[in-house]
Amino acid sequence: MTKILIIGRVPPPVGGVTMHVTRLIESLTAHGFPHFTFCDLKNDSLCRIIRKIMQHGIIHLHASNPFFQLLFAMFCFLLGKKLLLTYHGNWGRYGIHGNLAIKLSALICTVPIVQNKESMATAQHYNRSAVLISTFIPSAYTTPLSPQHSQQLEEFRRSFKFIFCTNAWNLSFDKNGKETYGISEIISNIQHVDSGGLIISDPSENYKPFIKKTFGWIPGNILFIGGQHDFSNVLRVSDAFIRNTTTDGVSLSIYEAHENNVVVLASASVSRADFCNIYQDISKIDVVNELKKGRIRLQAEEKMEEANVTIQLIDLYKRYI
Repeated sequence: MTKILIIGRVPPPVGGVTMHVTRLIESLTAHGFPHFTFCDLKNDSLCRIIRKIMQHGIIHLHASNPFFQLLFAMFCFLLGKKLLLTYHGNWGRYGIHGNLAIKLSALICTVPIVQNKESMATAQHYNRSAVLISTFIPSAYTTPLSPQHSQQLEEFRRSFKFIFCTNAWNLSFDKNGKETYGISEIISNIQHVDSGGLIISDPSENYKPFIKKTFGWIPGNILFIGGQHDFSNVLRVSDAFIRNTTTDGVSLSIYEAHENNVVVLASASVSRADFCNIYQDISKIDVVNELKKGRIRLQAEEKMEEANVTIQLIDLYKRYI
């Protein structure tokens, strides 16, 4: 059987795209689908990547830069290659030129793969073959934390009645200049909650100095966990996960939190999973009260089996190979 060429990056750094690619490669093998080759955009030489592209008729690209996506789509089009292009993030989140590049690459590629209903509605205008497939693939294992981080989490858990957590792969700002992950807004709310503490997963270690500069100090009920680490460890000591983003695709962390029976509080910036407790403005909510309401919802919830993303992608691959 013909093989598909999957192109993307794997950690480090830890990020939504790199984690999805890692889990996809592992999950395809676990599902008994060996008909793929993988090229790492970060570590493989340009010569190897080009050689592999020439050897494969169908390619699945995972990349976030809209201009790179467009250039790659044009390259594949000129070579007569079929391109499956996963858009990791919400359509419309870039400026004028970035959004135009997204639309053009979707027009040129064989199958645009998008992450939410809003993006799907737009993508179908440019390519009728567009499909909606989540990027959430459950992790087969959890990498243990370092002893230092484990001790920090244990001590922090004992210090507060309610533990909230959030994460940011890096410090970034949206097209309007606002923090993409909205962590300053979360801290502004939680620093006044005596019974609550907030753990911030900060693998890039760029957020902590930004917060210190913004607030002039780090509030006593805020704990940063820096460096490369598995966020599942943070979720396991938390009561609620806060996703305060100004834009989003499919947040892997939202689904990981739900898997761990952690309440999810999420901004209404994009459509969210049904189990999320959605708010419009985090500065106007009582996070402890929202956590308690979320627990009631979790207890009453009838667990629904999520679509198997790996099976969906294998089915898509088989249509072209």
